[in-house]
Amino acid sequence: MSVIVVILYLTLLPKPFGEEELPLFPGADKIAHFMMFGGLTGTYIFDRWRASHPCGIKGALLAALMSAIFGCVVEWLQAYMQMGRTGNDVWDAMANTAGAFTAVPICYALHWIHIVVKHRS
Repeated sequence: MSVIVVILYLTLLPKPFGEEELPLFPGADKIAHFMMFGGLTGTYIFDRWRASHPCGIKGALLAALMSAIFGCVVEWLQAYMQMGRTGNDVWDAMANTAGAFTAVPICYALHWIHIVVKHRS
């Protein structure tokens, strides 16, 4: 829940870092979107694993899909709220989605996803 609150704070407030302008390179915001939504998916998968209820691959992909949908909703909210954010940025939505789904193979490599292999005898 805290990851969602941080994402909402960073994406919906007009100036989440105050009046201080951070010097960034072109495309840095897309990397930030990728990391935030990948982090959201990864946090969910890790929490399930830590609680001894690891996701299967279907559950992990569903978590990524929900994170991606949440990212699209955030883009819509940015435009709808009219608080100084542009919103409806297709490239931000694509970065959100790419980050969310990239977390799945990373979590699989870290063994946070439970894969059932059935052997036929």
